[in-house]
Amino acid sequence: MKITIINGTEQKGCTFAMKELFLSVMGKSHEVTEHYLPRDCPVFCIGCKACFFGGISNCPHSQYTAPIWETIISADLLVFASPTYVFHATGQMKAMLDHFGTKWMAHSPEKPMFGKSAVIITNAIGQGMSKTANDIKDSLDFWGIARIYVVKEALYQAKWGLVPEKKKMAIKSKYNHIAVKLNRKKRVRPRLKIKVLFQIMKMAQIMIDKSERKAGRDRTKDYLHWKENGWLDGKKPWRE
Repeated sequence: MKITIINGTEQKGCTFAMKELFLSVMGKSHEVTEHYLPRDCPVFCIGCKACFFGGISNCPHSQYTAPIWETIISADLLVFASPTYVFHATGQMKAMLDHFGTKWMAHSPEKPMFGKSAVIITNAIGQGMSKTANDIKDSLDFWGIARIYVVKEALYQAKWGLVPEKKKMAIKSKYNHIAVKLNRKKRVRPRLKIKVLFQIMKMAQIMIDKSERKAGRDRTKDYLHWKENGWLDGKKPWRE
């Protein structure tokens, strides 16, 4: 299995330790690629929309974003590990995700995404983990990720070495349940939410196209992407 990991910080603290524990539970037979933020994507999206009109390769930051997206597309499993900063994901995680808005289902989603699984790992000394997970999950849902597992923990400690062994074992137990599902190597089918979102976005593409054509404008890049994939003619980006 190919695993791509996006680390929301370069610090090797509690989040890093939780991610390492997950990898140890998954086993050593996997091909793992890791990205660390902000090192591997040290720039903010500037809202130029070049990716929407021409693809990620046209992004002015493509030297950072294209390699990350290539590893995301080629992976079977995606892991997003972010500590909680003021009740949300790290700014550098959000900055990276902003670069991939063009890959949301409302625009030009990628077929391979509908057969992938993802794991979100987050922690806080106290509260805020749900918002952190949702910051990341929003993008994963609209990319079309078939299955998402969330592990969020209030550790009440700033250092992994101070976290009680009982808490660490509880986290490991959660990982064991997830790893069993991920290592089955069965075809991953999208959740109902993904299927519903896909149908809504399909109808949106049809409605927008009618409006554009009525106004005498050319068909949008997003519409052509959906049309070329056959998604407007009954095909789906997943196998039933």
